[in-house]
Amino acid sequence: MNRAGLLIYLALLCSAVAIIGWRLQDGLPLDTNIVAMLPQSEDAEWVTRAEAAERSQGSNQLIVLVGHQDFETARSAALDLGKMLEENSIVKLIQDQPQQSTLTSLNELLFPHRTGLLGEGDRRLLAAGQEQVLIDRALVQILSPLSLADAELIRRDPFLLLPNYIAASTENRSKLLSRANVLAIQESGKWFVLVRGNLVGNPFDKGFQSRARSVFDDAGGKLEKRYGDIQLLKTGAVFYGEHAYRQAEDEAGFIGMISLIGIVILNFLVFRSFQPLALSLLAIASGIAGGLAVTLLFFGTLQLLALVFGAGLIGISVDYAFHYFCERFNQASSVPAARARAIRSGLTLGLVSSVLGFITLALTPFPGLQQIALFSASGLTLAYLTVLYAFPYLDRSAPFRHGEKYLKFSMLLHDFWWRAETRKWRWLFVALLLTAGGLGAMQITVDDDVRRLQSLPTDLQAEEQAIRHLAGIENQTHRFFVRGSNPEEVLQAEEALALDLEALRASGAIGSYRMISQFVPSKTRQLENQALVDDVLMPRLAEHMAAIGLSGASPYQQAENVLTVDQFTDANMPGLFSRLRVYKTPGIVVHAVSLSGVKDTARLAKLAEKSENVALISQADSLSKTFGAYRLRALIMLAVAYVVVWVFLSLRYGFIGAFKVMIPSMAAVALAPCLIALMGEPFTFFNAMSLMLIFAIGLDYALFNREATGDRQRRAMLANGLSTISTLLAFGLLALSETFAIHAFGITILVGITLAYILAPRAADLEHPMTEPL
Repeated sequence: MNRAGLLIYLALLCSAVAIIGWRLQDGLPLDTNIVAMLPQSEDAEWVTRAEAAERSQGSNQLIVLVGHQDFETARSAALDLGKMLEENSIVKLIQDQPQQSTLTSLNELLFPHRTGLLGEGDRRLLAAGQEQVLIDRALVQILSPLSLADAELIRRDPFLLLPNYIAASTENRSKLLSRANVLAIQESGKWFVLVRGNLVGNPFDKGFQSRARSVFDDAGGKLEKRYGDIQLLKTGAVFYGEHAYRQAEDEAGFIGMISLIGIVILNFLVFRSFQPLALSLLAIASGIAGGLAVTLLFFGTLQLLALVFGAGLIGISVDYAFHYFCERFNQASSVPAARARAIRSGLTLGLVSSVLGFITLALTPFPGLQQIALFSASGLTLAYLTVLYAFPYLDRSAPFRHGEKYLKFSMLLHDFWWRAETRKWRWLFVALLLTAGGLGAMQITVDDDVRRLQSLPTDLQAEEQAIRHLAGIENQTHRFFVRGSNPEEVLQAEEALALDLEALRASGAIGSYRMISQFVPSKTRQLENQALVDDVLMPRLAEHMAAIGLSGASPYQQAENVLTVDQFTDANMPGLFSRLRVYKTPGIVVHAVSLSGVKDTARLAKLAEKSENVALISQADSLSKTFGAYRLRALIMLAVAYVVVWVFLSLRYGFIGAFKVMIPSMAAVALAPCLIALMGEPFTFFNAMSLMLIFAIGLDYALFNREATGDRQRRAMLANGLSTISTLLAFGLLALSETFAIHAFGITILVGITLAYILAPRAADLEHPMTEPL
């Protein structure tokens, strides 16, 4: 027995456990954000950064409407809920109703620049020489008994330019109205009060998700006891993420229990001993420990889907164990080390082939593939060392005295492919398989729609739709990003874009739009506004002041500088505009332009084509495009992996021999998408990723058939059969998942692994058996 190999295995295992313990001090850093698996978009870098920044803003929000028949009860409950969420470090509340001090500072900031701040309607009136409309409006506002303008404001701004500008630029398009320092809406006899905050943790972190849900449910229970019939409508990425993780956990528990029971029964049925099951679990645990440790060491966090896929690939370690224990059916040898030597060639070739393939995939600029590749390659290596070097030390059992019927039965498939009397049935099977594959190939539909990533819970969707209906918030599917080297350039670009958007709005192509330049015009626009006011409105100032009983010098003194965006913080800029500031770095400033009521995306796309500094964005479409691009790249890299493995295997079998060994795996990979298409399943990014598992496991099945000679052929076929059953139990059952990505993975594995097992015996070469082990 190889003591050096055992020592290497123990050292690596201890290191893996130490790394896992170190990284898991604060819990498993599991990331449920599927989008984080993707690489950067292939759009321009500034667009990619802007999308990431905006996506972060959106996912970090939590919104709740607290409902009750009595307004004061709803208001008190909403304030209590916000307080509980903030005190438990779930959110930092957003003050939707500015404090009086904030409003005062905002007015003080804007007031010196009031002659340069004109709403678009007022600007057009002055340009057309219709200043009398503005004057008459000011008179009505001043003389109205309901006027909110006090004497001091009238004295300092007789034309009420600033109040009218603020009213026009910050027009509230939401149904929510201000009442008693909260935003509320009454619907069907019930009041709903808004609670909104920014999450203080990562909405895709499992630990934070669980804590946020627990605190929210606990707060809801307390509010119900305190106020009675309280209704809570909630929405936010943290709730969707928590549901997705909980659903995946529940499904994994159910499916895992079924598969575990099946594998336990399979072990006892075939081996009739507890030891093979215990050592198989050791191989699995070692593989997962190795994969988890290396992934956490290099990435810091672990993607949920990378864990699912990586664990699937580590399932090959069970195959390694099966091949070892099937050697105990060899009555001629009772030495554990001899069992390891008998399977070493197949295991080594399988491991190296798989690792080479995964290294090829790891070279892609794709975080998801990189994690899967690293997890799998490192995990398989440790599982390999477990079987070859730890098993012989732990296995002290004599050869099995049973199993002849299993060995005979396992050879039926091998005989089907190689016996002369089954030739016509082989040709019929191949013809049927190719016919089904051809029909399926004609029915393959590609679907990269990101909306299919997970089955969104109907209850959370219903709550989100209720919030949108009550608040009058439209689901904005498209927006523009506008870039400039400084804020002034961006504002000017927005104003140029606004001319085209006005035309689209007038034609009904869009409903409305919102941009920062509607609140803070560019320097050029402010100077033009000042000139209009000076030339058209100021000559009427004395007459107007006399009409309202004022005298003295003009209160409109020219400000030394124009108003700039940099003078505002997110706190003193109205929220509907502050959210449009995407990001600013030296030399690059990006603003968003929100769009609502979009009915003609083609005309919007043409606007974006007019300037390289304007980009039309649809997050769902953009992510779907990225999934499509990397679905194709994953397939290309899989083909490259086959080429790399072919070159490696040629060192042992020659180029033709290596190709023959790879045919079963390649056929399974090619036919699986065609056959699932016959079931009505689309081909997606996740189906493409699952082909990697078929590639690796299918290649192992073929290699063991190629390396096995004589009586060992029976044991290799039995081990392959057991491996197939365990793989289908562990991962084929994922086809039952309601999470689309996991279902796509499971259904492809179910079909592909079955094909790989059925076709694997064709990799054998009865005329030129391998007699020299590695």
